[in-house]
Amino acid sequence: MSTAIADLPGPFAARRVIEFEGPYLAPEFLLPDAQPGAFLATKASQDPRFYEKATNKVVMANHSILIVTPRSKILVDTCIGNNKHRPRNPHWHMRTGPFLEDLKSIVALADIDYVLCTHLHGDHVGWNTHLQDGRWRPTFPRAKYLFGRTEVAFWQKAISSDPETNHGSWVDSMQPIFDAGQAIVVDDDYEIEPGVRLVPAPGHTPGNIMIRLEHGGAISYVIGDTMHHPVQIERPEWSSKFCWDKSLSTQARQSLLEAIADTGAWIIPAHFPTPTALRIESHAHGFKSCG
Repeated sequence: MSTAIADLPGPFAARRVIEFEGPYLAPEFLLPDAQPGAFLATKASQDPRFYEKATNKVVMANHSILIVTPRSKILVDTCIGNNKHRPRNPHWHMRTGPFLEDLKSIVALADIDYVLCTHLHGDHVGWNTHLQDGRWRPTFPRAKYLFGRTEVAFWQKAISSDPETNHGSWVDSMQPIFDAGQAIVVDDDYEIEPGVRLVPAPGHTPGNIMIRLEHGGAISYVIGDTMHHPVQIERPEWSSKFCWDKSLSTQARQSLLEAIADTGAWIIPAHFPTPTALRIESHAHGFKSCG
C-alpha cells in the first residue's frame, strides 16, 4: 500500500510505501527502559494508533519513503525485501509480499534516480536487490545507490570477519550493488541537490544519517531509525535494544527535538505507524507530537 504522508515545504512531495504495519513488539523488548510502569505512564501508551493493549505490543511499520523533488525521485530505505534468508528473525525470513507491486503503482522502477539507506541494518536494505534468474540483482536499474561513508566502513570491517553479520544482508543486499557499479559512497553531510542534504545522526549505528529537506526556511527531516516509536518523543532517553551506542542515540534524538520543536518542521521516521509524519511541540516537561 502507498499513501501520501505530509505537506512538505515548497516543491517536495513524499509518499510512503508500506511493507508491514501493525502490532509488532512488546515495549520493553524494543526499548529496554520502557518497563510496564514507566511505559503505561506515557501518552503514547494510551493512543491505540501506537500501542495495542490487548497484546502488549507497540504498533510499528516498515516502509520506504519516496521523495519527489523538481530534479529527482529519491527512495529512502528499502525495508526487508522478499525471499531474503533471515532465519534468526521470523518476521523477516523468506518474506513474500506486494511491496514492489505497490511501489510500481506510483513510480516506474527505472524512474528512481537515487536510493538512499539511512543506515545498513537488514530491514533498511532488503529491496536494494531482487532475485532474477537465481541471482541477486539491483532492483532499480538506473538508480545511484547512496551509502554514507562511515556506515559502509563499519559494516565492511564487520563482515570481513563474519559474513553473517547483520543477518547476512551485506551479501545479498549490498554487495550486488557494488558489483553492478551502482553504489556511491558519500560523505555523511553530502548534498544530493539544492535543498536536499544528508545530516549525520550517529548512535543507532555509527554512520546513521537523516535527510534534511529545506525550501524558503521551511524544513523537514526523514530520520530513519533516529527514533523507532512515538513514545521516544516523550522519552528521548529511551534507546532501542538495537542501538549501537545508546548515549549517542539519545543525544541525536534530543538534538533533533530541540532543533525542530515549535518550528512546524516535519519528521518522517522509518517505523512510525500511521500517521507517520509528525510535528513537534515543546511543553514544560519536554516534547509532544502533533499531526
